[in-house]
Order: sequence, then C-alpha cells, then structure tokens
Amino acid sequence: MFKPRTIFSALAAIILALVIGTQIYKQPAVASGGVCNPTVANLPICPSTAPSETASFIDPTATITNPTNISLGEKVYVAPFAELNANTAPISIAADSNVQEQVKITASGTGVEIGPRVIMAHMATIKGAAKIGTQGSTGPFTDPITNTQFNNDIPETFLAFNCEVDGATIERNTVVNFLSRVGPGVTLPAGKVVLPGKNVTTNLEATSGTLGKVVNLTQADVALMEGVIEVNQAFAKGYTELARADLSNVQGINYAPVTSFNSGGLPQIGGNVTRDPNFRNRIIGNIILQDSLATLSNKIGNRISLRADEGQPFNVGTIAGMANDVVFHALATTSLTLGNNIGYGPRVLIHGGRQVVNGVANGPETRIDDSVGLGPNSVIFRSVLGTRSAVGRKSAVFNSTLAPRTAIGSRTIYADNGNIILPVEW
Repeated sequence: MFKPRTIFSALAAIILALVIGTQIYKQPAVASGGVCNPTVANLPICPSTAPSETASFIDPTATITNPTNISLGEKVYVAPFAELNANTAPISIAADSNVQEQVKITASGTGVEIGPRVIMAHMATIKGAAKIGTQGSTGPFTDPITNTQFNNDIPETFLAFNCEVDGATIERNTVVNFLSRVGPGVTLPAGKVVLPGKNVTTNLEATSGTLGKVVNLTQADVALMEGVIEVNQAFAKGYTELARADLSNVQGINYAPVTSFNSGGLPQIGGNVTRDPNFRNRIIGNIILQDSLATLSNKIGNRISLRADEGQPFNVGTIAGMANDVVFHALATTSLTLGNNIGYGPRVLIHGGRQVVNGVANGPETRIDDSVGLGPNSVIFRSVLGTRSAVGRKSAVFNSTLAPRTAIGSRTIYADNGNIILPVEW
C-alpha cells in the first residue's frame, strides 16, 4: 500500500525532471480585444482577419456544434478531432487555452466556462455545467517536496490525459491527473492535484489529502503547465500561418508547422514522402510509417491523429490494426518507436517522453516492441513495452519498462516500474 504523499512525491519527481535545465519565460495572458465565434467564416482561423500572433486556430477536423454559442479568446489551439458541443448551452474558452485531440466538451445547464491558460490534454472530457480555471487563489502554496512557499500569479489549470470533469468546478492552479475524474457539484480548490485514476465525488475528497484522492500542487507542476501552454500557443500561430499560405496545408496527411522545437516537414509512408490533404485522418510531420498508403488506409479507422509536430521522429512498423480515435504525440526533443504487428484499440494514446532515472529524465524514450496489444482507452507515456505485452482497457503505463509478455489488467495505473500501482476508480 502506497501512501498518497509517497505516490505524489514519486510523480512530482518525474514531472520535475521534465523541466530541469529548461528556463520558462512566463508572459501575462494578453487580454482579448473581443471574443470570436467559430462560425464558417472564422474557420480554421478565428477570427479570420486576426494576425497570426493573436489568432486562434481550429483544426478542420474538429466538430463544432452551434458555433454562435461558442466563444474563443486569443491564441486558443483546438487540435484534430476535438468536439465542442454547445447545442443546449454555451461554451466559452478564454485566451491561451488549448483543446487537444479527442477532447469532448458537451455543455448543458448554465454551460461550460473555461478560463485563460487552461490545458485540456488529449482525450479529456468536460460535460454538464462546469467551470474550469475561472476562479481560485494564486497562492501562497506550500510545496510538499521542498517545503517552501510559492505563488503562481499568472495561473494555469491542467486537465490531463483521458480525465473527466462532470459538472464540477476546477479552480485555477490545479491538476486533474490522467484517467481521474471530478464529479458533479464538486469544487477542486486551488493548490490541489487529483491523483491518477481517482474518482473525486465530494468536496471533502477534493480538499483532504488524508482521504487519498488529492495532494498539494508543486512548483514542478507549475513549471510543466507553463511549458505546455507555451507549446500550444506556438501551435495556434504555426497552424494559422500554414493555413494562410494554403488552406490545404492543414488537412489530411501534411506538414507540421515550423517552430522553435520542430523543423516542420512531411510524413513518409511506405518509403515515400507523402502529402495528401484529402486523407480522412490527420498524419502530421516527421512520422515514418512502414505500410503503404493503400494498406494503411485499409488497416486504420477514423478520427485518428498521428501528430509529430512537437517531438519527432515517429518510427512506426507495420500495423496489425488501429481502431478509431487513436492519438500519437510526443514531448519536444523526444521521439516514438513503435514495432510491427501492434494492435491499437479505440481511443489509445501513445505519448513520447524520456523515463526518469534517479530523478533525471535521461532514460529510455517511449518504445513499443513487436506484437503488443493495447486495450481501449489505454495510455502509454514515457514507457517501454516489451514484445507480446498487453495493456488492458482504461489502464496507463507511466515511466516504466515492461518485460516481454507482461500483461497489465484493466483499470490499472502502473507507474515507476511497479513502485506505484493504483486502480482506476471509475
């Protein structure tokens, strides 16, 4: 049995390693000169006449329902196959926030209000009447790792991979971790981090660390969030510039934008550099796929985003099968290596990053060897999976190396090479 603080300390050390040696220059959010409704006239650049430095960008594959009931501030990035549904209630997203792949926002009641500098990471779900990052303290907070006090006066809010916020209020300076949930009527107060896989259903669970659902925010958490915001601001600008040059540049199989962390470029498919704006999925940047384009089209489903616009290259072997809604992405300066005959279930996320070894992120990069099976809604991050391994439904493998033929069951968080094992509670 691992105590919450022990789990938190291990996870915080991993996050801290992501930002060691990287200096983040934090700029205040620029106040919007007005909101933009992502109507047809304002797609994919919102507003259509905005300069690239302040424009918001909505990938053409994103689903926008009732756009006059949706408002975006400046420098918002909406990634491939995100869904914003304001059919029965409004959605507002303030400046410098991002809506990553497969994120689903479905507003009801009084609507969904998302403040500035909110990260909605791959496959997060927000539904009901929810408020994210619109209120809450900026400090002081006490870092449980260093036992020092700190403020975060230009705050962020982080909804991590495959989490859910259902009719809750998530204050700024918080993290809802991967595969965790905050339920209806709950307020997650500033300075709190929901542990991976936890289901927070009461305000007491959201505030009391003794119940094992939440722990305290660290300076490492803040540094990580700042870096994610900076990257996604660059995406809003970079994809806007690609679209302005030629609208077909932001469709199908195509270029990554040139940024400080990525040199751009096109995918290689079956040995050929490929650009196909008419392809039904988004395959972006320096990704090398062994299957031919015709074979690939037959093997993979729909609403798939393989996006090498931050970390790269991605080297992908022959695919056994890929269901709908799969996402590949990677941290800057890291790559992905995926072997032959891998089966990718629906809503699988594979994210590149280096493992933390002895407190430093200089270990192996994300790699999956041959003949591995990945169950629906599974998350692989900063990990190596040996040949013929399997990961069950709604599970995560984080900062770990799995030996060949290892099986991870369903609804399991497996982290730090088995030093942390938690159930997914919902």
